[in-house]
Amino acid sequence: MRNKKDLENKIIQAKNKKAKAIAHYNLGLFHDNNGREKEAIPNYLKALKFGLEKKIKSQALAWLASSLYKTGKPKEALKRIKESKKIGDKKLQQFLMGLEKRIWKTIK
Repeated sequence: MRNKKDLENKIIQAKNKKAKAIAHYNLGLFHDNNGREKEAIPNYLKALKFGLEKKIKSQALAWLASSLYKTGKPKEALKRIKESKKIGDKKLQQFLMGLEKRIWKTIK
């Protein structure tokens, strides 16, 4: 489902917190993948608030960190990277380390 309206309807139709979390995460991904990081951020935050399973939570934190960095919030991004690293999704570690390195270069 790669249509904004359909993704927004999934949020409205969600019957519980888990479904709302996934729906917000998917809408955040949609915006993020289309270069709209500013629009992605609130959806990632809502997804995290509603509660995501461990693996998806780690991904949401990583993509949120990336979006925060791209929108000029490097310190917030570093905080989210740290949270994602704590979860320990091995597949994300290389991405997180690269992002963290780029951020540190910009704030030094």
